[in-house]
Amino acid sequence: MSGKTKAVILGMFALLCISLVGIELRRQQLQEQLDLFGEFFTLLDKNYVDTLNLPDLMKRSMRKTLGELDPYSNYYDVQETKDRGKAWAGIQYAGIGSTVKQSDSGVVIVEPTEGLPAMKSGMRAGDLVVEINNENVQHIPLDSVIHRLKGVEGDSIHLTLKRPFKGIIHKAFVRENIVYKAVPLYYLQADSTGYIIFSHFLSGSAKTLRNAVIDLKAKGMKKLILDMRGNSGGLVDECSSALSIFFPPNTLVCSLRLKDSTANYSYKTSEAPVDTTMPVKILTDRHTISSGEIFAGCMKDFKRATLIGDRTYGKGFVQGTRFFKGGQSLYVTVARYYTPGGHFIGAKGVDPDIVFLTADTVPPHLQAVINSGILTEYGIQYRNTKSDDSPFNGDVEWDKFKAFYLSKLSAVKFPEENSLAELAVYPSSKNLKADITLRKKQLLVVYKKELQAELKKEILKRYYQFAKSGQIGFEQSVMFNFLKTL
Repeated sequence: MSGKTKAVILGMFALLCISLVGIELRRQQLQEQLDLFGEFFTLLDKNYVDTLNLPDLMKRSMRKTLGELDPYSNYYDVQETKDRGKAWAGIQYAGIGSTVKQSDSGVVIVEPTEGLPAMKSGMRAGDLVVEINNENVQHIPLDSVIHRLKGVEGDSIHLTLKRPFKGIIHKAFVRENIVYKAVPLYYLQADSTGYIIFSHFLSGSAKTLRNAVIDLKAKGMKKLILDMRGNSGGLVDECSSALSIFFPPNTLVCSLRLKDSTANYSYKTSEAPVDTTMPVKILTDRHTISSGEIFAGCMKDFKRATLIGDRTYGKGFVQGTRFFKGGQSLYVTVARYYTPGGHFIGAKGVDPDIVFLTADTVPPHLQAVINSGILTEYGIQYRNTKSDDSPFNGDVEWDKFKAFYLSKLSAVKFPEENSLAELAVYPSSKNLKADITLRKKQLLVVYKKELQAELKKEILKRYYQFAKSGQIGFEQSVMFNFLKTL
């Protein structure tokens, strides 16, 4: 053996020894800190003036520790871990699938969700919940009613409802898991542009997106607007699968860099694409986060899409779940991710190709009409007094709505009305009140076009045509008009 070879071997041996010494020192340091914490907990339990709830104190201690590291890592107990398993599948709870609210008469149905039990059974917005499984619930708090509406998937539930303009009705069905939809709306515009709202990357979301793209292409889609404003992120595997729709197999999605550099790895597309050339515009904002940023960043780096809107959130970290023996779990930041172009998204986010910061703001006085509930109330009256096949005549309904609106004028609250009580001591305040009332009436002229569109949306929603009403909403937006200029 040559002297040079011996030197190399000795050098490698020395490095190994140094590494082993470092590992052993780290183990000793860790054990010392664990012993210290055990002694701390024992002394605290023995000496604190009140009896400590030790499991609760330990949970809060662990969460406080993780909170000092970053805003993403967390600790979950056994039940929370089980609930999170459902959450990753998009499951929110088992129930009827409708929002509810408290009214003077009791709890009422606000908006049954398309495809879920409440809507499938024929429940409507405005229905008052009188009984749940033969128990009268009209005079109990909202949270207690919600608790009774939720339950175990597959369990039966019987509701007695009071429907405005109709009377008492009965509905019986079973509870279902309520799933947060990945694609709550998609449709094809008249110019062969597809529009898809894409909300998250939870289990099954990529397949849902793929099916929507395939369906729109079959209907003649030539270009796509993918609305990822507010996309809440989720699983990187789902993100990679979703990108497979637009890229050939083996395309780099992102790179993950871990504490142990030998464990670094990359995500690549692995499924057959649907379309690798169709023009795509992606709408982003400050609420596009996590896997939503990986998706947008990948599409941008490969110039596969044009990003329009605002810079994304800037969450460049990946969390992983590690399980305790007792069924608890640690959700901890394990890696940083980088786009195919090598860009770290953390803190910076993904910049759009075309900045469009103008929000779809609603003028405050128009918003006051929307907030008043008058449009919703009219829509409910329309639904419950018309047959299912009644044709919608916009001009006739607008004239009827104007009279309805004027009869409900006091429900409209202008922002400046908050100051009227303070000004009541001044004689001129009477003129202010009269002026406000006049301006409320004039809204029917000033915002006629907008109110007609809102009225149409409300009536469509009452007939459970969410897609149509959602389409109207987007096509009335500032973003829609901006896109038409590109």
